[in-house]
Amino acid sequence: MIFASDLDQTLIYSVRSKGEIELEEMIPVERYEERYISYMTKPAIQKLQELVSIMRFVPVTTRIPEQYNRIFAIREQFRPEYVIVSNGGTVLRNGEIDQEWHSFVREAVREHCAEHTEIASLFAEIASTHWVKSTDLCDELFYSIKVERDQLPHETLEELKPKLASLGWSYSLQGRKIYLVPEKVSKGAAIQYVKEKLASNFVYAAGDSLLDESLLLAADYAISPVHGELGRSYSAHPHIQFTQARGALASEELLDSILEHARRL
Repeated sequence: MIFASDLDQTLIYSVRSKGEIELEEMIPVERYEERYISYMTKPAIQKLQELVSIMRFVPVTTRIPEQYNRIFAIREQFRPEYVIVSNGGTVLRNGEIDQEWHSFVREAVREHCAEHTEIASLFAEIASTHWVKSTDLCDELFYSIKVERDQLPHETLEELKPKLASLGWSYSLQGRKIYLVPEKVSKGAAIQYVKEKLASNFVYAAGDSLLDESLLLAADYAISPVHGELGRSYSAHPHIQFTQARGALASEELLDSILEHARRL
């Protein structure tokens, strides 16, 4: 069995996203520029340790490898063999890039999706310094664009989506970031690859954003924190269940749910 989980706002939380729980009740899990920036609740860490004792834990994140490596607690305490980073564009095995998957994804992007430079030009036609703060090309695959969310031209961005789709790219707004991603780069495809490598017959998955949807749809049992982009997009879903709790407490609820289900198998 595999537990494949998104990290940010699913298992780990910033001060901004943690919700009502007091920071003193949480444990730092990520360090950046000599300060702690992400946390987990103590019960969530304990429940994740219990899960790891009965199944393989595969962290799944849109972060590039360098950003994932800042999450010292996941890397050092749980030591996952496989980690899916760059929204599925890269798989790490024991900290090293899996070259088979690396080559496969990049060839699929070249064959089926427009060049990232074309996407950058398309976005530049509507972008303004009034709401775009920075634009980063991540892992030479997709764009992460930091924005002022309350200044976004929503109507213009809605018009952008079908243009992107016709070029084999997708759009996702998460918090203060817009992600523009080739459709051949997905967490769902990556977990299928890892599932085969681990010869697993059952996947539990958790994630909060639309970029996690492919991961959840590829799983046998899928759960999502209600506070996320998925929870805002669906009042109900035939394959994905949603937590009642919001913020960091949602991580405890989803881990409890998976543990309870796994004990019945």
